[in-house]
Amino acid sequence: MYDGLQNCFFDVDGTLINYEDGCIEESTRKVIDELKQRRIRIVAATGRPLSMCQSLRNMGIETFITANGAYVKHQNQVIHKVPIDKNIVQAVHAFANENKQSLSFFTEQLFMNNVHKPRTLKALQETLSLSKFPEFHENIVEQEIYLHSVEDSHLYRF
Repeated sequence: MYDGLQNCFFDVDGTLINYEDGCIEESTRKVIDELKQRRIRIVAATGRPLSMCQSLRNMGIETFITANGAYVKHQNQVIHKVPIDKNIVQAVHAFANENKQSLSFFTEQLFMNNVHKPRTLKALQETLSLSKFPEFHENIVEQEIYLHSVEDSHLYRF
């Protein structure tokens, strides 16, 4: 992928996207435009799944480091991915379901199990500016998962 361009890396939440309202400030848009005019590649780095970066794509950002580094894509090409072992995904999924804990799954998109709790929605609002629960995916454990999060992570006792 080396093409002689300089790269400028930005965190997404709290840097490119405002924590409080999930919007991109006009001053941020101007800086991104200026960097692009100088032929500097903008790279957005985030814990979010790629599907939650559409507003940044709309600004012309084409390179994303998502799921805390486990999934990297430039334009339409995946250049790095580290999926979680399917046995681990299945074990965590079973654990969350047995203990009635909300569990989110990060592929290129965000999915959840069917355990919906008010405090989980509050956390999704605070961290990802979501106003509703992500979709349920019947066969999620068969997908490549790059990151997952259990509502009460202190419950892990493997």
